[in-house]
Amino acid sequence: MPNAPSGRPLSWDGPPRRSPIHPSARASALPEKGSSAGARAGTVHQWEAQVAAFLNDKRSTDDVGEAWLSRMRWELCRLPSLLRRVGQPGSVRSPKDVTEDSLRALRAGLPWETPTFAVHFQALRQFLRWGGNPIAGERPLWALPRSIPVHRRWVTKAQLVSLYRAARGVERVIVALEGLSGLRRVEVLRLRVKDVLVKEECLRILGKGRRGGKWRIIPLRGEVFRVLTTWIRNKRDDDKVVSLSKSGADAALQRAVRRAGLTRDGVKVSHHDLRRTFGRLANASGMSLVSLQGLYGHASPTLSSHYIGLDFDELKAALARLDSFLGPVAESRPPERAVSRPRTRLGPPRR
Repeated sequence: MPNAPSGRPLSWDGPPRRSPIHPSARASALPEKGSSAGARAGTVHQWEAQVAAFLNDKRSTDDVGEAWLSRMRWELCRLPSLLRRVGQPGSVRSPKDVTEDSLRALRAGLPWETPTFAVHFQALRQFLRWGGNPIAGERPLWALPRSIPVHRRWVTKAQLVSLYRAARGVERVIVALEGLSGLRRVEVLRLRVKDVLVKEECLRILGKGRRGGKWRIIPLRGEVFRVLTTWIRNKRDDDKVVSLSKSGADAALQRAVRRAGLTRDGVKVSHHDLRRTFGRLANASGMSLVSLQGLYGHASPTLSSHYIGLDFDELKAALARLDSFLGPVAESRPPERAVSRPRTRLGPPRR
């Protein structure tokens, strides 16, 4: 889409404003409202006006497209509500109102995965740099949360069952597709009703990739088939099965996690944790790596084995089963005659 002329103002609620607010104009022209709701609405209006001014400057000075501007607008305009969500007191009217405590609260309180944090922090950091906030230059403050796992993690069978039973509506659909079928989050969000082949009891899945990955078909059985067919009963073929954004899917999953009491027990669950858990439990039930590779959509069983996380005890148990299956493999020989050896004297050496 071609860029709009540089003089066109950019606003949050759709219609363009008559004149953009210059960065130097930080003071609000709105009168104070008598109620707290009115004051909050005025504060939000000031923040959105600052966001519009920032995006107008980016549009006039940089070669940016409408898709980029739309995503930046979305990320920045929802910051006040995000700060209230994580319990931050006060309100933000301009970029200079964002503090170090605000960033720490976002990292600690939002149930986002690393890519979502990366996009939001990138947008916010550019906005604060434009507004002259010095914390935009402090690199350690913008590090991604360490609480987000960078290693493999699974939940137990009991925790998965508890999570599924606590999930409601779209939450249950997400847990069923990821924890009981092994789909990726992006694959769940790409699913359309026509991809659920009810008569064949199969699911047609488009793999990961910027422009779409490879298609694969997996069978639908048991509880996953039941909950999925019930969920899409009144939907049209082109409707999405899960009509949520990435952050919306994250929030839905975390609601189910909290309702199941896993957060209280210190258990953290992400979408990919459910995908890995599916493989680990499937392998424990006796499913082969080749079958698991087909369900996962992996290029090789090596990656599937990495997902299920075979530990040392499991490897020893597998070798023990192999020994039991093979039985004696050495040729039978007559027992060897014991060879007499001199006795070893115990005690202190002789002098």
